Order: sequence, then structure tokens, then C-alpha cells
Amino acid sequence: WSTWNLPVHRWCVRHLYKPLLHAGCTKTTGMLIVFFTSAFFHEYLISVPLRVFKIWAFLGMMIQAPLFPFTRLVEKHIGPRMGNICVWISLILGQPLAVMMYYHDYVVEHFGPDLIQAYGQIVSFNTSSQIIK
Repeated sequence: WSTWNLPVHRWCVRHLYKPLLHAGCTKTTGMLIVFFTSAFFHEYLISVPLRVFKIWAFLGMMIQAPLFPFTRLVEKHIGPRMGNICVWISLILGQPLAVMMYYHDYVVEHFGPDLIQAYGQIVSFNTSSQIIK
């Protein structure tokens, strides 16, 4: 995880993690505070442009904190390949699901439930009559 985004990682270590350790926090507490801060900024960077405040990005980041020890446990008991598979599954499934949740919430909040209802109605092009109500 530490090589995922090196400039941000180095900034977090320099300005958050090490000062927390010098202040007497444990490594686990420091890691959770850094993850919490990162989760806050991920949520902020998505919510402000979309003008939709939801907690999907925040939760997605916070779930990664226990994912690290979980993947270590999987690597220890099953093997490193399975730990890598766990990380990739979280990336492949988690990010698209979060994008879909934000898109859904954006449409509902900015265009209203009437648009959702309109797309829920299927109309036949041949008869112009409604098939599903």
C-alpha cells in the first residue's frame, strides 16, 4: 500500500504519522488516524464537485484499514497469491460500486425521482404502448 501514491504517502508519513508517533500514539492508532484523514479528503474531493454529500468514498477508504491485516492473515495461511487476489478484488469491485452509488445519488438529488420513474417505464417502439408498469 505504501507505494500506491508515493507523494501522498510521503506527505502523510512526514506530516501525520511520525508526529502522531512522537506525540505518543501507537502505530495502529497512527495508521487509523492517517486512514481517517485520507478517507475524509477522498470524500471531500468527490462530494464537493458533485454537490452530493454521501459517505461512500469515506467508507471505502475506512474499509481498507482492516483490509491490510486481513490480507496479511490470508497471505500467512493460504499464500501470497491469495492475499494479492483479495486486494485486487477490493479494487475491482469497490471502486466501480462506489462510482455507481455516487452516480445514483447524484441523479436522484439533482434530477429528482421523476427521472428515475420515467426510466423505469419501458415503452414499446412498435405500438407506443407501455409494457411494464
